[in-house]
This record gives sequence, structure tokens and C-alpha cells, in this order.
Amino acid sequence: MHADDPPPLPDIVDDVDERALTLSLYNADVPREVLVDVQSYFDVQSVDLRRAGTDDGRPRNFVVLHDGDEYVAASDLASVYRVVRPDSPLLAAADPSEVDYPDLLRQIDQTVFTDYGRARMVVASREIEAAAARYGGTLHAGFQRLSNLRPQFRLYERVAAAGVETHVYGAPDWEVPTDAHAVHASADPEITDSWFVVLDADDDAQKRALLAEERDDGRFFGFWTFDAGIVDVILARLAAFPPTDA
Repeated sequence: MHADDPPPLPDIVDDVDERALTLSLYNADVPREVLVDVQSYFDVQSVDLRRAGTDDGRPRNFVVLHDGDEYVAASDLASVYRVVRPDSPLLAAADPSEVDYPDLLRQIDQTVFTDYGRARMVVASREIEAAAARYGGTLHAGFQRLSNLRPQFRLYERVAAAGVETHVYGAPDWEVPTDAHAVHASADPEITDSWFVVLDADDDAQKRALLAEERDDGRFFGFWTFDAGIVDVILARLAAFPPTDA
């Protein structure tokens, strides 16, 4: 490998400059299981979840995200819980317009997660897929095996129909029944052990990526980012895996 070549995907995961954030939950008045689900979601991220209160106890059930002493974003708890709960409706979304992702969760970028299961990876991917349909650009999605595209096929058809150039990557265990996507069939472990969704756009502000490595069966270690420089490094590495039908 040439010294100037982009690093392999697992090395990009290891090298990301982690950002530590604090999420404060104010005046919580919800069932215990809601708090358990929220705690569980953020336990495996570099996000410190804290309980807090105001003197007058108002407003109820809202969350505030901070980077050190700097305010980042706020949201009502219900909007966040809709995304992070185990039965999140985003899991079954077949239309990118159905994806309602609160801005606060978008701001939790460049934070490392250490133990995401497949369902959480799907939910994390939805924001980027919906952004592709909303803003346009080129979407690169790694499914490990092409057959993993099958449950999400309608969603990706609608993303492509919105004018997005879509590239799908994975081991060739299924023939993608459309020419709407550029297919990158590869059994290389770098592809089969990685999960990624990357949006390339003319406007750097719209670039974003989710990248993770499967380190145990069904358990993923990785990050997501809105940093255009990191996104470009991932895209440069993906260029090593050209479309198989090109």
C-alpha cells in the first residue's frame, strides 16, 4: 500500500478523534421503562447521561446536549424516545419521508459507540438515508452481505427514485433485482466485517457518515460523523472497491 493511500475501514474506526458529550434529562416524569431504554441506548456511547431538574420543575421531560460547558441542542424526551426505544418505528421505515430524526440526535456526532446491535445500526443509518433523499448526492451503503439489503429494498428504491446515486456493497449472496443501484459485490473481510452508510454531497455541510466494525457476532464498534474531512477519507477508501458491473 502506498504511504498516501487512505487507511482501511477498521483503522478509520480506531483513529477517529472521539468527542465526549453530556446529555441532561430534565424534570423526568415518565415510566421507569422509558428511562431504562434511554439509559441503555446511551450507555454504549461516549455520552454521559445525567438527571437534572429546574427550580419550578418546568418544562417536564426535556433533554439538553452539551459539549463541555457549551450548549449544543435540546429536544423533548418524547421525540428522542421515539427513535431510541427498542421498537423504534424507524426500523420498519420504507419511505425516507417517514424518518423523523430530532436535531439533538443529529448533533451527537463523532461519538464512539462500543456495543451496538443490528437494530441500533439500522436506526442510526436511517438519518443518513433520509438526508440523502432530502438533499441529494451520492449514497454508499455497506450491508456486509447483499442479501441484507432485501428487508430495506423498498426504502433504497425510494432513495434512488429521489435522484440519489446509490452504491450498495456486500458479499455476493443475492442478486440485486434492479439496475437502480451500483452494486459493489465483494467478499473482502473489510466489506463483510464493516457496516457503513456514507453520504457524499457537493455541500460539505451535508456530508455525513456512519462507520462501524463488527467485532463480535452482531455487535458493532464505530461512530457517526458530520465532519467532511472524515467523510472524504472513508469515500477515498471505498474507491478501492469499484462496482462489479462497471
